[in-house]
Amino acid sequence: MLQVVSANRLTDGTVVYLDPHGNWVERLETAAVFSNDAECGAGLEKARAAVAGNLVVDPFAVAIVEEAGERRAVSLRDAIRALGPTIQFGTSSAARR
Repeated sequence: MLQVVSANRLTDGTVVYLDPHGNWVERLETAAVFSNDAECGAGLEKARAAVAGNLVVDPFAVAIVEEAGERRAVSLRDAIRALGPTIQFGTSSAARR
C-alpha cells in the first residue's frame, strides 16, 4: 500500500506532508510517496526530527491511492484533511468582534 507522512505545522496547525526533499508542503500531490513500510518508517523518522525541531506535531502515515494521475487518501478523515477545512474560518459576525 502506498503511504505519505502527514502532520500539522506547529505555527498555524495547517495540515502538511513530507516531500521528497524533507520539506513540509501543504499539497498531497507534492508529498513523498512511500511504497513499503521500511520506506515509510524512514519518512516517519524524518518527521520525528521535525517534531524535535518544533516544526510539526503529531506525524503519522497516511494510506493513499493513485488513480488517473491523482492522489487521494484512503480514509475519509485523511481525505478531508487533504482537502482543507470544511468551513470558512473567521466569516461569522462573532469572529469579527
